[in-house]
Amino acid sequence: MSYLVIVSNRGPFSFSEDFLKNAEKCLKKGTQPEAPSFGEGGLVQAMSGLLKPGKWDTTWIGASMGEYDIDVTRGHYTELFSKMREAKYAPDHFPHIEIQRDGRMHFKYREYDFYMRFVFFDTRHMHSYYSNFANGFLWPLMHLTRTPLFYKKTPVFPRPHFVKNDFVQYTSSSVTFANTIIDETRKTKELRKDRAPVVIWNQDYHLMRIAGVYKALLEEEGVSEKEKKKIHVGQFIHTPFFNIHEIQGLIREDKRLRVKSQIYDPFGETIETALQKLIWDMLSNDFIGFHTKEYCDHYLEALQEWFPVEIRIADQFYEVIHQDSVTTIGAFPIGLDVDNILSEVSEGKELNYDWCGESLYSKITEDRKAGRYLFGGLERCDYTKGLIARLTIFQHALAKLRASKEDGRFYQVTAPSRSENPDYQKLEAFLENKVAMIHKKMGDTSVVHLDEGISPPQNYRFMKEIDVMLVTPLEDGMNLVAFEYILSQKYKRPERRGILALSTSGASRVLKQEGFGEEDGILYINPMRAKDSGEEIFEALMKKIHLSERVINYVETKRRVDDWAQVNIEAILNCKKAV
Repeated sequence: MSYLVIVSNRGPFSFSEDFLKNAEKCLKKGTQPEAPSFGEGGLVQAMSGLLKPGKWDTTWIGASMGEYDIDVTRGHYTELFSKMREAKYAPDHFPHIEIQRDGRMHFKYREYDFYMRFVFFDTRHMHSYYSNFANGFLWPLMHLTRTPLFYKKTPVFPRPHFVKNDFVQYTSSSVTFANTIIDETRKTKELRKDRAPVVIWNQDYHLMRIAGVYKALLEEEGVSEKEKKKIHVGQFIHTPFFNIHEIQGLIREDKRLRVKSQIYDPFGETIETALQKLIWDMLSNDFIGFHTKEYCDHYLEALQEWFPVEIRIADQFYEVIHQDSVTTIGAFPIGLDVDNILSEVSEGKELNYDWCGESLYSKITEDRKAGRYLFGGLERCDYTKGLIARLTIFQHALAKLRASKEDGRFYQVTAPSRSENPDYQKLEAFLENKVAMIHKKMGDTSVVHLDEGISPPQNYRFMKEIDVMLVTPLEDGMNLVAFEYILSQKYKRPERRGILALSTSGASRVLKQEGFGEEDGILYINPMRAKDSGEEIFEALMKKIHLSERVINYVETKRRVDDWAQVNIEAILNCKKAV
């Protein structure tokens, strides 16, 4: 059997006090515990096929996010999990955890069967590397792909905030992760006995230095060349990738601020030097995947700006030659759990969600009977999603509708996200104020703002009811909501299907590349031009365009997440490692 180590900042499952205490109470009462949610997150969905018994012996390594993770890891709750199994609650209705002699945590739950390991950080370290550097600096910077620089042009997009110590902590976390991967590599004892490969698959922008550290540790450990050939290291970046030309102004600003501060630092770290180290360490991967060719090109342009690398085209991939090594770069747009979504929006499956004590489905049904067009938006509350611009777009579209004796209502669902962060608190305040302003100008029922999110499967059923889905990020790595909305319309009559208004994102790039446009019910809009976007949507409604069978079939057949995972792993296994 081959070995797969998935590495991400957030693991697939965490253990809280409530989760464990409730399990203990259920055992005492002899009642079946409420089944915990697992597999709802996008990354877990993407990896779900790899977490089930089959070709791969999978271990998932992630940072600890639960206050009782360390107690479970140390075996303090082994008796609880054993009793759950004896009571026949686990693994069908409750996870079964076994701590093995080598310290690996065997996780069994329903059809899932894999190993799990936590990486532990103290609170201060986690705040510095995760909240400050990864989310406060890298997250906004990775979205700077085109003019205008959003942090200068929009009131809620923050300037990427760089602090040297946060970068040091980010690097330190990479060392901790890499040491855990080395330890896990040792535990795959068959590595030294057979030809089974080991794939290390790192996920996202939190882990951009890990491959470099891991490869260095392999050298330090004295791992033989024969064994190294069995180890294949890859990474997938789920965000966009910054445009080196668009961030030059940010780099110059950073230099000016340092000169102005007159602080002497013989080992000074700048935005430019930190980014150079990140993208150079990424080259230690054998394969790097991005959602789109444009993100691949941005990464390659940054490499060419700073390093003497040779880049050549090999079939559908790029190969970067650096020193005596080769790193392959490729675009693999992520997919979604198509069959699950379609099963949840099939005939007879209705929205069942209460908001402020009222059935959301009933409210939507009343609007439909009144002849209103139903606008919708659904995502987490993030400044990259263009939420303020979206409200303005709706306001302009509604004004045009009312001028034509029509009407509409906008249902915006925003799940709270990173609420402890001042930048997100500012966004939440702007959002509330913008809704209030629209209510004052357009009427106090024109926007229904659901600020607590809607979980699967009700989110898919919500989208099924929407006539105009507004997916308006300023920039987005992919944005699966666009594809989810397309699937949600499959079982509606063609003339009742909705319109997707989509702005700059991986999803828009993929759909444009495949040739889908207005005739397929997709409008490509610019959220920075809200009035024009609102008018485009109004005109599309008057033309009575709808999502086509062609685009629905494309998403159903070509955007499957299991296929995405498989092609990534095949690329990691088959790419060239040396010149």
